[in-house]
Amino acid sequence: MTGVAISRDRVVLPPEAVFEATLLDVSQPEAPPVVLGRQRREPAGQPPYAVHIPYPSARFAPKGRYEVRATVTLEGRILLASEGRHPVPQDAAYRHVNVPLRRQLPFAAVADASVPLTLTYWRLVTMDDEAVPRPTEGHTLPHLVLQADEARATGAGGCNRFLTDYNLNGAQLFFGRVVSNIALCLDRGALEGRFFTALEGVASYRQQGTHLLLRDAQGKPLLGFEAAETPLQ
Repeated sequence: MTGVAISRDRVVLPPEAVFEATLLDVSQPEAPPVVLGRQRREPAGQPPYAVHIPYPSARFAPKGRYEVRATVTLEGRILLASEGRHPVPQDAAYRHVNVPLRRQLPFAAVADASVPLTLTYWRLVTMDDEAVPRPTEGHTLPHLVLQADEARATGAGGCNRFLTDYNLNGAQLFFGRVVSNIALCLDRGALEGRFFTALEGVASYRQQGTHLLLRDAQGKPLLGFEAAETPLQ
């Protein structure tokens, strides 16, 4: 898989910066994306960057969905990141994708972020500072994904899928009314209800490495997430 990563902003990167491009299988939106291949350039040098990601071609299913994402980081903190979705064509002869990079927003909420806020698969790990147990095999992970092409968030509560609008303004983050399907899950229903209620009470956020903390208007922690992806088996 080839392409070019181009910065939309005029930047002069420090010599310690690292460029990384990842090819992901996003065919199953309810599960963390599967890493099919990764390119790492250290030191990154200055953009643009030639993208060249080896991958097992047998893993490209006819109806699968595949994307390329890229970042430039310094000591684990994002300097530049791809924005939006960058799908990979199914035809092997045309698997060339150009990826625009944008400067990370200059907010304290994202100053220590290792992954972008949007399009990351955020797995729920805590509610009210209490650990959330991992679901048993066959159950969906409670998770959240903030879409990039529209101000909408999707995910699952562990039983039902949901969607909601969101409003992002600096370090402020608000979610609208959560809309979900209505399957009944006796073992996960209470946790799911708390999750949905907490989302509607979010007023701000803070990223730390691969973790995301959502807080209410008084700064109380409501929900904690960890970025998740699945390595190629």
